[in-house]
Formats: sequence, C-alpha cells, structure tokens
Amino acid sequence: MKLVTPILIALVAIATSASAYAATARGPICQTSARVGSTTYYSCNGGYHGALDMSNGTCNSWNHRGMILGSRYYRYYGGCGQSCRATSCNGGAGNYVVVTGGSGWQFRQLHIGANASSKSKTCDRCALGLVSSTGQSYGAHVHADNRRYGTRMTAWYTSAGTTCGRSAYCGNVVGRPTL
Repeated sequence: MKLVTPILIALVAIATSASAYAATARGPICQTSARVGSTTYYSCNGGYHGALDMSNGTCNSWNHRGMILGSRYYRYYGGCGQSCRATSCNGGAGNYVVVTGGSGWQFRQLHIGANASSKSKTCDRCALGLVSSTGQSYGAHVHADNRRYGTRMTAWYTSAGTTCGRSAYCGNVVGRPTL
C-alpha cells in the first residue's frame, strides 16, 4: 500500500497537467475592417479589462464566428435576443458561448446577437450568431477572454502580439488560448 499511494498520486498529477494545451484563435469577424479595440485595458488605455474586444462598427449585420481552430464544442448561453444597447442579461455577458478545456480553463465569447445559428454545437469556426451588444456592453463587438478558474488571463493574446488597432479579420491569428 505504501508503494501504491505515491504511484497513484503521480499518475493523477500527470493526467491533470497534461489536460491543458494551447489552442489557436483567429479573429471572429470575416470583414477586413474588423479591428481590436480593447486589450488589457478598456479602449487600450482605460481601466483593467484583460480580454479582447473586436468590432467592425456594425450591429447585427455580420456573423460572430467561433474563434478556436479545429472542431470544438461551443456551449451556448442565450435568452437575450438581439440588442444594440447595454442590458444586464446573463449577468452582463449577454448571449455567449464557452469552450471548456482541462484544469479549470475556459475560452468565452460574449455579446452575441441571437439568430438561427445560436445554439450549443460542435464545429470548426462556425457562425455562432451576430456581432451585437447584448449584455453589459457599449457598442457592438465580440468580447473574447481566456479564464482559469474564473480569473482572466492575458498571455493568450499578448504572446501572439495582439495590440489595439490590429486586424480582427477571421483569417488572422489573434491569440493562443489555453484549454
């Protein structure tokens, strides 16, 4: 029994540490005018934000696409409809999706305008809804964050060199979130 316990502990530690990995995230809007408007700080020089906000300047006109390359399960949290004004729906997140990884990691995309494609599904960068402003947001945009046990992490986009004003076009890499 003395030998079995350390072996079991080591196997659990290996399984837990091996479950998180770096994914690749591309811009969520397939229009060349889409840009990053906020990164670590709101509007790039305000209070702490710790996420990317990306917009093309329109509301409910363009698809909001899944950002993670490869087939992923996007869990949809809806009930907020379409809105181009701030509301408190879903605690301020509006309609949103979550991709869950191992070891407490999540990747979230918020403020989705609901349409026929807004539902939980497994897909590779598919349409999730519309670029909108559901929830506590100011102006239509895609908010994307990478969290570990609920705490926002910034390395996923800073390590890819994403800064304010950079293109958020769907063909461009904007980060490498941990899942």
